[in-house]
Amino acid sequence: MSELSTGRKKHASAIRLSNVEAFRDYIVTWFADVATTYLINRRLSRDIGEKRVLELLCVEADNYVKRLIEERGRENVCGLSPIPLTGNDNEEYFDVCKAVEAICDASRGNIKLISLQPALSLEFAEYVRTLNPQVTSKYLKREVVMVETIIHGLAVLGARISQTYVRKGEETEWGYSYVEVPNPEIIDHKKLSGMIQRVINAVTMNEGGRLSMLVGIASTMTLIYGRNLLESLRKSPLNVDFLRLSKRRGSNKTLVKAFEVLNLSSLATDIYHLGIASPLYNMISRYPREKGAAANFIEELSKAIVTYNTLRNTEELYKALRNLTSENFRNDLRKHYGNTWDEILSGLLQVRI
Repeated sequence: MSELSTGRKKHASAIRLSNVEAFRDYIVTWFADVATTYLINRRLSRDIGEKRVLELLCVEADNYVKRLIEERGRENVCGLSPIPLTGNDNEEYFDVCKAVEAICDASRGNIKLISLQPALSLEFAEYVRTLNPQVTSKYLKREVVMVETIIHGLAVLGARISQTYVRKGEETEWGYSYVEVPNPEIIDHKKLSGMIQRVINAVTMNEGGRLSMLVGIASTMTLIYGRNLLESLRKSPLNVDFLRLSKRRGSNKTLVKAFEVLNLSSLATDIYHLGIASPLYNMISRYPREKGAAANFIEELSKAIVTYNTLRNTEELYKALRNLTSENFRNDLRKHYGNTWDEILSGLLQVRI
């Protein structure tokens, strides 16, 4: 990434590692936070600027992209932006391989300022004018808001890491997810992220219900934390962030369709006590493409678990599990889950209500 020639334009702000806390809620830092948490189990902060941390980030970022290249081929990894771009974005800045170069350059003390690209400046429409009243509409956001190359590089990598699905149509939607967990150092955060993305992708792409997705995510958290779950929750909640970006066909404009943070601590705790995290994950992460017995059972059981979580009512839970007494019903589910169905069934029958 080359340094931007700023000319006579005034900069309203520059996003640096030294002041990153002030920009915590913006997309560029949100994506960068994803990358640091995933790669080195540390949240984005000014401490990331320490030489030893930057060197570790360089190594882990390089390893991550090398694994992607092995899995998908260099062209798909390096040549495809992980977020939707506008016509005013410099595509070179969104090359994942060059993002790694920017991170590694920072570890060698080479950090520059570049303009914050439109694809990563969606929140700044009013912010720029508020921060610097003399800035008028004749200045574009990318001309007045700058960002350090290390943060931009981390953001591009974080977008790749957190991308959960791309749903194409007249309006294409890009979905991203990020797990904010307590004590990330005691778990395999990479494994947790991968499993949760598998759940979200399976449910979303097969038109599953929202409750099924939440139950699947909470089950994943329960599996990963295991016996450490309850102790970890005393220190910090289990939060999952969802970001959805969209762009209409033929449009030059990218929009934030939704951003939400959900605390799934209570739901994960109940699933832990019920003892059915494993069969729930195994079912929901393979959400059926066709509507039928398997999809209906997932939806009914997920609704029953959420009802139990909110109302402490076990009636719907008993009703959903009663389906398992039917041999015809079990055979229908075996058709979808194959050899794994016996394990799923055994786990569900051991529920602790």
